[in-house]
Amino acid sequence: MPKNVVFAVICGSVDDGKSTVLGRLLVDSNSIPADTLEQARTTRRAGSVIPVGEIDYSLLTDGLESEREQGITIDVAYRHMYLPSGRRLIMSDSPGHEQYTRNMTVATAKADIGLLLVDAKRGVRSQTFRHANICGLMGVKKLIVAVNKMDSVDYSQEIFNEVVSGLDAKIKSLGFETIEYMPVSGLIGDNVSALSLNTNWFTGNTIMSALNELSADQPIESTSLRIPIQAVIRTVDNRGYAGQIASGTLTVGQSVQIYPSGTQATVSKITGAKIAEVYVAGDAVNVEFEHEIDAARGHMIAGIDEANQAVSRVFLTDLIWLSDKTHTKQQSYVLKCGPIEVTANVSDIRYVNDMDANEQIEATNLNMNDVARVEITLARPTLLDPYALNRDLGGFILCDRLTQETVAAGMVLHSIQRESEVLRHDFSVNREQRESLNGHKSCVLWLTGLPSSGKSTIADEVEKSLFSMGYRTMIIDGDTVRTGLSSDLGFTNEDRSENVRRVAHLANLVMQSGVVAIVALVSPIASDRDKARELFRDADYHEIFVDTPLAVCESRDSKGLYKRAKQNLVANMTGANHGYEAPENPELIVDGSSPLSETTQRIVDLVLARQDKP
Repeated sequence: MPKNVVFAVICGSVDDGKSTVLGRLLVDSNSIPADTLEQARTTRRAGSVIPVGEIDYSLLTDGLESEREQGITIDVAYRHMYLPSGRRLIMSDSPGHEQYTRNMTVATAKADIGLLLVDAKRGVRSQTFRHANICGLMGVKKLIVAVNKMDSVDYSQEIFNEVVSGLDAKIKSLGFETIEYMPVSGLIGDNVSALSLNTNWFTGNTIMSALNELSADQPIESTSLRIPIQAVIRTVDNRGYAGQIASGTLTVGQSVQIYPSGTQATVSKITGAKIAEVYVAGDAVNVEFEHEIDAARGHMIAGIDEANQAVSRVFLTDLIWLSDKTHTKQQSYVLKCGPIEVTANVSDIRYVNDMDANEQIEATNLNMNDVARVEITLARPTLLDPYALNRDLGGFILCDRLTQETVAAGMVLHSIQRESEVLRHDFSVNREQRESLNGHKSCVLWLTGLPSSGKSTIADEVEKSLFSMGYRTMIIDGDTVRTGLSSDLGFTNEDRSENVRRVAHLANLVMQSGVVAIVALVSPIASDRDKARELFRDADYHEIFVDTPLAVCESRDSKGLYKRAKQNLVANMTGANHGYEAPENPELIVDGSSPLSETTQRIVDLVLARQDKP
């Protein structure tokens, strides 16, 4: 059943017209009191060209006096309106200036829908992409892109199409489930709440109808039981553990586990603001157990065996740095997630997103408004869920241990399972120095394809070509790995996944040494290759699909594996009795039956192009 209250955020670069569009939506939905509306007819800010007597829609949302004086939005304003479906929508109006990125982060924290505005005349700017990126990071799955101020470009369909194509190329990889574009004019009212004759070439939704349709969809949420313990309530006969159910359901008699200890217990009594047989997400409850357990504030009540993989000391996260104090590797913080508080440090910065160049760059420090992918290491094992499944237990803040200032907001991607005594050591000689000594930049070429598709042959030719040009290289071949590093593994899906994981980490080590690592590995499962890619920045990793016809692979089969598989003499043979998941978006596709010299040159060109990137 759809939620009665839907959260949305309106964002975009400064002066793209956010306040005006939101003000018109509020008026069209009858969400503005009559006296406020009358004030918007008579009050004018300096430089306004709107005649007195007409509504200045932008005044309806700028609450701070300093905003009215400057004509910009600084703080986050929350406004509510009722959609045609009857659902209530709470819209947060975020500031457009880059210096207020922290406010944008706050505005997006609970949003289900993003409304991104682009000035048709100015086009896509870096802050436009920054806001789209933050929406993606913060879990917004449905994005409405309103190309605003179409009246200033004479409602040109050509200009609208240029803006759409320019922006779509940048944001389609940010994880949105739906992206809907529309030409609007907040000042005139075109396509805000009603379709306009000025854009008779456009037949899509208005902003209001799009909000109405998208709000009917429920976001994907975790069904695993999670109750962060907020307080321990002692009674004469027992102890109760109070908290709000973040996800899942709870009933009397249910078996649960307490984390991080992993202790199992059976629920004997549940009390709360309501009496129910089944308590659900959002309910505040006090839970008692049949036997006394050792638990405290910040611990977690979870379903049996539903949290093992989510408990860790190390997590891969996306981080938005909010503080004007630069982060350095020596600093430690307090991670806060609801009642959970634990000492933490940023143990590794994978990369920082360069919003202007739309690239991922290496970094050792974090500065204000940086958006980075980092590893967070905690002082003790903690249960944190992926943010995509559970915003309450996947979103966190980092605070300065002395001042308690909030320095960053983070979103958990997944846990990283490591032994508790493992501690990363920072050695003196780094990758950049090794690359400088070698005279070239390093990277990983990951060749994937069916058995006998030609991966090893191509890898050999590529290495010979690069070696002749003075490059330091190393081939990591699937068969070679199977005779040593992965000699203990078979060919089940689980063993294949583990083999890919080992090879990916080996390739990363080789790359860090300043060498071009050439991986030739069937790696048939797409999710395994996706996890391998996560270890690298985009510029460091090149997935190359050796797309050779199956008939050609069978004809080349020197091991006779295809023939034996057809006779059921070999199990789990990729391409015969075991599936191969072809890459959807590889950096390069080559045909292993094409001339070897042409295929080799195409791959070598990738490495040469790498030298011009940071």
